[in-house]
Amino acid sequence: MLKKILIGIGVVVLILAAFVAFGLYHYPKAQIVSASKRPAPDFTLKDASGQDFTLSSLRGHKAVLFFYRGYW
Repeated sequence: MLKKILIGIGVVVLILAAFVAFGLYHYPKAQIVSASKRPAPDFTLKDASGQDFTLSSLRGHKAVLFFYRGYW
């Protein structure tokens, strides 16, 4: 009885390992585009409260820009 349970668990582990290996092999890695050594172009946008936001106000600081298209 214990032998059948261990064999069943082994089969499940092998199937899961095959799925993981297939996923890692089949799907390409994300492409990261870098503009290193080049400053980002300056722009001005309106923030959520309607105030102007200029990228140059963050000069000298690290920033992550997330552009979201809202449905409002």
